[in-house]
Amino acid sequence: MTSDILTSTFMRLRERLKANARRLLDDDSEADDALQDAFCRLWKHRQEIISSQQAEGLSVTAVRNTCIDALRKRHSNMPLDQADGATTDTDDYENSRREIYESVKEIIDRRLPERERTVITMRDTMGMDFADIAVELGISENNVRMILCRARKTVREIYLSSNKHRI
Repeated sequence: MTSDILTSTFMRLRERLKANARRLLDDDSEADDALQDAFCRLWKHRQEIISSQQAEGLSVTAVRNTCIDALRKRHSNMPLDQADGATTDTDDYENSRREIYESVKEIIDRRLPERERTVITMRDTMGMDFADIAVELGISENNVRMILCRARKTVREIYLSSNKHRI
């Protein structure tokens, strides 16, 4: 029954969904692919769909999200023309990110107390879970969360106060 709801609703909306996909992607074949991908995504969840209204909303959202994914993929595959040696927006962005990272790392290394530095490094650099950090340091998970919150707040305040001229 639930697969019937999904199938009938999707087929009823097919032309409207295709028009939306075509408008976003500017290509008929990509729009067809987007519809097919969206339906496959929805098919995995067909048992959870209980009404045609829900199926309609999910269909519209799935097609839109599939189109956005296709646009992102298209954008990420665009060749960068750097033959003339000129910097691009991507280069500027990467340089800016690198500067921010180095500045934040310096604040963490030089301005945070040891415990806050240890917790923020274990969580944000090493990717450890709160429970693992708590066991490692012999403190509670709530204490780890509080220390991490304080450390991040301190780093943010120091960074913003020292970089007011850039913002």
